[in-house]
Amino acid sequence: MAAKRNRSHRTALVLLCLFLGRSWEAEAGQIRYSVPEELEKGSFVGNISKDLGLEPRKLAERGVRIVSRGRTQLFALNPRSGSLVTADRIDREELCAQSARCLVNFNILVEDRVKLFGIEIEVTDINDNAPKFPTENVDVKINENVAPGMRFPLLEAVDPDVGVNSLQSYQLSSNKHFSLAVQSHANGVKYPELVLEHALDREEEAVHHLVLTALDGGDPLLSGTVLISVTVFDTNDNAPVFTLPEYRVSVLENLPVGTQLLTVTATDRDEGANGEVTYSFRKSSDTQLLKFQLNKNTGEIKLSENLDYEETDFYELEIQAEDGGAYLAMAKVLITVEDVNDNSPEVTITSLFSPLMEDSPMGTVIALLNVHDPDSGQNGQVTCSISENLPFKLEKSIDGYYRLLTHRTLDREQVSSYNITVTATDGGNPPLLTETHFTLQVADINDNPPTFSHSSYFTYILENNPRGASIFSVTALDPDSKENAQVIYSLAEDTFQGAPLSSYISINSDTGVLYALRSFDYEQFRNLQIQVIATDSGDPPLSSNVSLSIFVLDQNDNAPEILYPTLPTDGSTGVELAPRSAEPGYLVTKVVAVDRDSGQNAWLSYRLLKASEPGLFAVGLHTGEVRTARALLDRDALKQSLVVAVQDHGQPPLSATVTLTVAVADSIPDVLADLGSIRTPGDPDDSDLTLYLVVAVAAVSCVFLAFVIVLLALRLRRWHASRLLQASGGGLVGVPASHFVGVDGVRAFLQTYSHEVSLTADSRESHVIFPQPNYADTLISQESCEKKDPLSLLDDSKFPVEDTLLVPILEDAHPGMVVALFKTQDQDSGQNGEVTCNLSRGIPFKIHSSSNNFYKLVTDGPLDREHTPEYNVTITATDRGKPPLSSSITITLHITDVNDNAPVFHQASYVVHVAENNPPGASIAQVSASDPDLGPNGRVSYSIVASDLEPRALASYVSVSAQSGVVFAQRAFDHEQLRAFELTLQARDQGSPALSANVSLRVLVDDRNDNAPRVLYPALGPDGSALFDTVPRAAQPGYLVTKVVAVDADSGHNAWLSYHVLQASEPGLFSLGLRTGEVRTARALGDRDAARQRLLVAVRDGGQPPLSATATLLLVFADSLQEVLPDVSDRLAPSDPQAELQFYLVVALALISVLFLLAVILAVALRLRSSSSPAARGCFGSALCSESGPEIPPNYSEGTLPYAYNLCVPGDQTNPEFNFLTSVDHFPATQDILNKDSPSGLLTSILIPNVETDKKTFKQQAPPNTDWRFSQAQRPGTSGSQNGDETGTWPNNQFDTEMLQAMILASASEAADGSSTLGGGAGTMGLSARYGPQFTLQHVPDYRQNVYIPGSNATLTNAAGKRDGKAPAGGNGNKKKSGKKEKK
Repeated sequence: MAAKRNRSHRTALVLLCLFLGRSWEAEAGQIRYSVPEELEKGSFVGNISKDLGLEPRKLAERGVRIVSRGRTQLFALNPRSGSLVTADRIDREELCAQSARCLVNFNILVEDRVKLFGIEIEVTDINDNAPKFPTENVDVKINENVAPGMRFPLLEAVDPDVGVNSLQSYQLSSNKHFSLAVQSHANGVKYPELVLEHALDREEEAVHHLVLTALDGGDPLLSGTVLISVTVFDTNDNAPVFTLPEYRVSVLENLPVGTQLLTVTATDRDEGANGEVTYSFRKSSDTQLLKFQLNKNTGEIKLSENLDYEETDFYELEIQAEDGGAYLAMAKVLITVEDVNDNSPEVTITSLFSPLMEDSPMGTVIALLNVHDPDSGQNGQVTCSISENLPFKLEKSIDGYYRLLTHRTLDREQVSSYNITVTATDGGNPPLLTETHFTLQVADINDNPPTFSHSSYFTYILENNPRGASIFSVTALDPDSKENAQVIYSLAEDTFQGAPLSSYISINSDTGVLYALRSFDYEQFRNLQIQVIATDSGDPPLSSNVSLSIFVLDQNDNAPEILYPTLPTDGSTGVELAPRSAEPGYLVTKVVAVDRDSGQNAWLSYRLLKASEPGLFAVGLHTGEVRTARALLDRDALKQSLVVAVQDHGQPPLSATVTLTVAVADSIPDVLADLGSIRTPGDPDDSDLTLYLVVAVAAVSCVFLAFVIVLLALRLRRWHASRLLQASGGGLVGVPASHFVGVDGVRAFLQTYSHEVSLTADSRESHVIFPQPNYADTLISQESCEKKDPLSLLDDSKFPVEDTLLVPILEDAHPGMVVALFKTQDQDSGQNGEVTCNLSRGIPFKIHSSSNNFYKLVTDGPLDREHTPEYNVTITATDRGKPPLSSSITITLHITDVNDNAPVFHQASYVVHVAENNPPGASIAQVSASDPDLGPNGRVSYSIVASDLEPRALASYVSVSAQSGVVFAQRAFDHEQLRAFELTLQARDQGSPALSANVSLRVLVDDRNDNAPRVLYPALGPDGSALFDTVPRAAQPGYLVTKVVAVDADSGHNAWLSYHVLQASEPGLFSLGLRTGEVRTARALGDRDAARQRLLVAVRDGGQPPLSATATLLLVFADSLQEVLPDVSDRLAPSDPQAELQFYLVVALALISVLFLLAVILAVALRLRSSSSPAARGCFGSALCSESGPEIPPNYSEGTLPYAYNLCVPGDQTNPEFNFLTSVDHFPATQDILNKDSPSGLLTSILIPNVETDKKTFKQQAPPNTDWRFSQAQRPGTSGSQNGDETGTWPNNQFDTEMLQAMILASASEAADGSSTLGGGAGTMGLSARYGPQFTLQHVPDYRQNVYIPGSNATLTNAAGKRDGKAPAGGNGNKKKSGKKEKK
């Protein structure tokens, strides 16, 4: 910066001198001065006034001044002295730099003369600047391999002085390696050079420090120095050296990535880049080197990938160390990999044969497996296994191969596929396993035929069904798959009534829906048996069949058909004979009609529509018997005409009429003698109605009065019952039975029933339930026995545990009970003698500390002898010394049993089947109960505590062994009397208090074929002869002649009756229904046919072996009585009209009827009102049990049979079910219940059994078994309940009314029960060819054997009918009691 400033000053001075010189030359000469530099300000330079020739004082006046241009004035004029002085300090180096001469030129102007004078001043140098280097330190870098003599230029020093004062020489401090040489540039500037005298070695001395001095020539001598640092640069003259030539290391193969294995180390004496060693793998392309990572700076070797012993167990690495130059070093690293159990076994499925046929034999190869473990040694030993519950096994082959074989037979329908898991386990520690899963499909073969959901089917269809209607659907399932399970339905080829079965029924081959191809007629056939075949589509196809029974239900599509009397061929009516001496009730004749329908549709009633003499004859409502209503009078016409209507009970009802002509005469001659005098009555409407009106008024009045009395009685009884219920707290009371009115004309067909009913107010229950008694267990605890003295067991070396005698422990001991008292003692003192006791864990006891080292062992939880009968209690006593000493003692605590477990039956309930006619004393069942208690507490005894049998008769039926629980039958059971009964058995232990448990045992008496069929109709006459039936000669083929009626007291197949013709006087003339017993004409009658035919019919049941009975039928061909008697003309009966009396009777009848109707409406309204209230349903408390007694008509001895039925009716109408409770078998004897003196002809016998209110006397009645509903093949009864099909199964019909139809036929013979004859024997009224006097109501079957209640699962069963001293039980298969023949 100073040099620049000097150059600028020098330029200015040069310009000034040139200007002054020119001015001086122009005006005057130039004035010169010389002055040294660095003078102080104001220093004298020269006397300018003298040199200018002017006086000093005139300088100012003349305007003398210094003129300079563009630079700073270095000098100034002193006006007082007239001398030239320095205006400021002058630095020559700054002003003139390195110029040899430094001249300063300027002008002095004299203004008055306008004259310029040139001034030149030379500034001389002084030694005021020492030589100076640019920097204080100089760094010189020299490689250690530089040869001696090498020169290294240095920075020259600068001295701004000139001449002698400038830089003159350089000096270097002494050293052995360097010298100094001074050189000069072309401009004469000297510069130093460092000369290397001797070779350098960095390893010996890396840095050399020198001092360079620069000297000038001034006085005084000045100098400047610089510090020279010679840095010796290293050269790569040393190679790296490893610490070891070979490194070895062993590592586990499961080391994680990043683990440091070892560190290699190499050293290099060089420094810097030459001494920096870097490490690298020599063979960088080797793939094995990828598993390792080498730190190039530190030499650390780490894992970069996981090692695998099974892949490579040894690695040899070459490591090279390289410095910054070209020198290398080599070393080897040997890495040994040690095996660990890190590889699970590998399972490879070489071959798999799936799917596998399900019929493959055992030992079939399913799969071939290869098992391999890459580990070595024990780690590579592999074992294979599969689940044991699979039907397969593994068999070891060679070279790690296993074969999977079938071990058991396969069934695809049970298991269609197997998820097989093969587990391979090696022998390492811990062992590793591999599970290989694969699925084996089992291929289906057609080894299962289709299976129907039921073993047989049955369905019902109303007759007159539309064609093509769907009637039923069957379903068969085939457990096979695909085409083997595709089911095709078809019908078995068969014929029915001469036509192919396919013309009646068709089936959809895909869905199994059956369709009716024609409209069925119940009267043509009543059931249809078909076989439905289900075939699969397998190869070969398999099939199964099932039977389907189609029962045709009847509709009321047939009007009643009059069998007797038949119209003669000439169109006239038949004539019946009535003797004039006949008493009221004399049987004149009987209208016999049948209805081809069945059930309710065939239930016929007879009414008298017209009569020539009203009030003279009466017709039985259900019998069709025409009897005299009063004694015949002389004024009664000889010929009486009666029009009788026969009406069925179908909806709508159908009817038929028949006209009877009754001849009033004692004998046929009387009839012939009076033929000329008989006249036909003119107008039947003119008959006297007075008698009918009187009877009507009396009847309505009596009924009205009886209705009022019954209402009052019911109200009084209800009031009385409510009082009883309030007094007994809601116990069960009896409800009176209903009253049935028996009409004298129809008493033969009335049946009496007694219903024992139990009602519950709870809608969810329909049974009366009484809980069993409960017994409270008594817990007996025994207090502690701390008062017992301990038994001391002292020891000098330890602290013994002294225990007492143990207290017997009851298993119901309460927590805290003392069971033992013991004492501990330690002979040491202080802390060494302090003892603590503790027990083993997991026992229900604990220790309580007492005083003086006494301890109590008390219970800490509940005890159960049945779970743990004894405890081994170990008491450990430990002192507090160091080290602590301990002692232990083990005591055994036995738990004493208490009776805390009731006996438990092995089954919740028992059901046994006993065949009837069993030997008395036979074992029929055994119950077993166990009690986990000990001794008497676990000793069980058995007894019978309740049953549904009569309590007094229970011991005569069954008994039970108190020790073994075996139940014995004390008598031979009869299925027809007793079909089932239930016992409540009790198992009771011997503890105190005793505990017990109850179980129900239901005994079902199975039927045997021990009753032969009994023929009800035709019955034999009094003399043992067979009765006659008439057949009109104009009868067409199929005409119903008569019907054989038979019953079998057995049930099921044993009561399945079939009818066969054993012998016929004219074979082929008549046919007999196999199941119905109907005798029909097989062809038209011819003239050559005998007038009298004899048939011998056998009735056989379906039991094994079958039993049978025979009946003889005598048939007579005759059209009517007109073949014997001529036509009888009609004559008018005199009448006595009483118009006014009839009017009053009509008015009285109307009034009484209106009052009666109002009373009935009022009673119904009150009943509806009471039944609609919630209180009505529960009016008898929680349950209402009622047992109605039997009501017996006065003519019980004439064939009416009493029955009793027990029902349970729920009070809640949302569950309207009747449940079977028990039978009533306490009817009085026949002579006790008959009341022949009753003026009204009615007998009411109300039997109210005593009902225990104690709940312990009742038991919950189980619902009836399903065998109360008999299938069609098992229904007992008469042939009137059979179907018309000759080859089918037992027909399905409406049981009651169908047998009533047959009863009508059977009752026809009662028409012969008279006292006079008309062309015949005594008492036959001339009809001995058709009826016989032997027919009485004893032959009328019981048509109420099974009463089904709609909406219920119960059957009203006969419980009180007596026959041969036996009371029938149940309701099916009642046995009839023979009555007495009606007599006058």
